[in-house]
Amino acid sequence: MPEISFVFVLFVLSGVYCLWMGFRHRWLLWPLLVAYSFRLFLFVLDYTYVFRPPGASADASRFTRISSEYASLDWIVLLDRVPWFSSKFYPWLGGILQKVVGESSLFLLATNFFFGHVVVAVTGIICYQLWGKRTAVVAAMIMALYPYGAFNSVLAMREEVSIMFFMMGLYFYIRWVSGKSVLGLLWGGLLFGVAVLFHPGWVAAFVGVAAYLAYFLYRNLFKDRPSLVSRLYAFKMLLSIAMLAFSLGMVTMSGGISLGKGIEVGTESEGGVVESIEERFSQEGSGGSAYPSFVAKGDPYTQPWLIPSRIVYFHFSPFPWDIRSPIHLFGLISSVLYWFLAWRVYRGWNRLKERDDCVALLFIFGAITFVFAIGVTNIGTAIRHKTKVLGLFVILAASSFNSFRIRFKGK
Repeated sequence: MPEISFVFVLFVLSGVYCLWMGFRHRWLLWPLLVAYSFRLFLFVLDYTYVFRPPGASADASRFTRISSEYASLDWIVLLDRVPWFSSKFYPWLGGILQKVVGESSLFLLATNFFFGHVVVAVTGIICYQLWGKRTAVVAAMIMALYPYGAFNSVLAMREEVSIMFFMMGLYFYIRWVSGKSVLGLLWGGLLFGVAVLFHPGWVAAFVGVAAYLAYFLYRNLFKDRPSLVSRLYAFKMLLSIAMLAFSLGMVTMSGGISLGKGIEVGTESEGGVVESIEERFSQEGSGGSAYPSFVAKGDPYTQPWLIPSRIVYFHFSPFPWDIRSPIHLFGLISSVLYWFLAWRVYRGWNRLKERDDCVALLFIFGAITFVFAIGVTNIGTAIRHKTKVLGLFVILAASSFNSFRIRFKGK
C-alpha cells in the first residue's frame, strides 16, 4: 500500500538523516542513534498499546481524525479552507499531503518521528557553535533522552513540527546576532513565522526578537554609535528596523499572543494585556493535575507574587504536594531536569550576560516563558508547553556544562 510505504520511508529517512548528520558531525552520532532507538522503542510501545504516551488517546487521535476528514475533501474545497494561525493548520497540512501520498493513521506520527531528530541535531549544533563539542554532546543527549520531548516525536501532535521550525529559526537568528550571517535575521524571522502557523503561541518568539532589536538599535544608534559607518553596518541597522517593525506587526496583526486556553492579546476581539492577564487569574485550575488555588487564582496586581509563582510552577512543577496519583510521579522527571537546567544557567550567568548572542536568547526565553506560563493552570499542560522551550533552555544551561570536567579531574 502506498501510504504504508510512505510511513516506512519516513522511518528509514529518519535513520538516514541520523547517520548523515552523525558522519558530518562525529560527536552527534551517538546522541542521534540514542534518540532514534528511544523513539523507535516508544513507537512500538504505543503501537502495541503496551504504553501510550500522554496525549496519545486524546489530542493526537483528534488531530489524526481531523486530518483524515481534510484528506477526504475535494481539492477546491480543501484549498478554500486554509485555517491560518489555528490548531487545525497542522491536520489541514497533513490532509493535503495525504491526498498526494495516500491516507494513513500513522502519517502525522511518522512525520513527527523525523522532525524530532532534527530538533536534537539543531540543538546540538547550536551548542557546539556557542560552547564547544563536549557541552554539545551533553546537550544533544539531554534532548535525545528527555521523555516528554520523545513523546512529541511519536504522537500526531503539532508540538514537534512547530518546535523544529522554532529551533531552525533560532539557529539562523543566533548566527546573525554573532555576525556570522548577514541575512540570518530574515531567515530566523521567516522560520519563526512558520512556527506561528502551527501554534500561535510562538508569536512570543517575536516579542523576544522585538525586545532584543529595540535594545540593539538603542545601543548602536544612541549609546555606542560609531564615528564611521560602513555599508554593512548601515544595512544591518536597516534590517534590524525592518525586522522590529515586522515583529511588532506579527504580535498586533497576526492573531496576537496566545496565552494558553483561548486568551489572546493583540486581536480586535479581545481586551488589552492587563485584562487578559487578569482573566487568567480569575478562576481555579481544572483537571486532575490542576495548579493549587494559591497559584491559579487571585489578583496579579494587588498580589504581585502570583505572576512569579505561575512562572515557577510552569518550569518546575510538580512539587511534592502536587502528587495525587502514581502517574504524577512521572512528572518529577520533568521537574528534576528543569531544576538542573536552572542551576546550570545560574552557574553560567556571567558567561551568558557578556555575549550578545546569549542576551538575544535570554530575551526570547523570557518572552516565551511569560506568555505560556501566564496561560497555563495545569501541571500536565505546563509540561507539554515547556517542552517547546526545552532546546533553548538547554542551550542557555550549556554555558556551564564544561564545569563538569573540572570537577571530575579534581576527584
